[in-house]
Amino acid sequence: MIVLLVNHTAHAGCDLKKIRENPNGTFTYPLTCHLEFGRLYKTEQQRKKELEHLRESVKLQDLAIDRANIRIKKWQDTTYKMEDRLIRTDRNNDKMKWIYFGLGILIMGGATYGASRLR
Repeated sequence: MIVLLVNHTAHAGCDLKKIRENPNGTFTYPLTCHLEFGRLYKTEQQRKKELEHLRESVKLQDLAIDRANIRIKKWQDTTYKMEDRLIRTDRNNDKMKWIYFGLGILIMGGATYGASRLR
């Protein structure tokens, strides 16, 4: 497709009727055709360089997105672990409340028993 575009664009600035065929099978082109083809060739080389730069930019962008995804995954894992720790801490706090309640009853019972022995 690029060759066709270059070919048609080169024909736009070149008078095809002035192209002569030599006896040995080669062709002689007018100066305008050589200049037009040279300009198109230079433009094509610049397009190739731009394409390479764009491909590298896309690779770097993909790398940045991959790294961002890794950071997001690590953040999610850390968040889930912290949430699990908080849930376990809340459960342990509930258990500790019952343990403190039971110890309070035992201490009150022991204090009552000790007070009754003092008479």
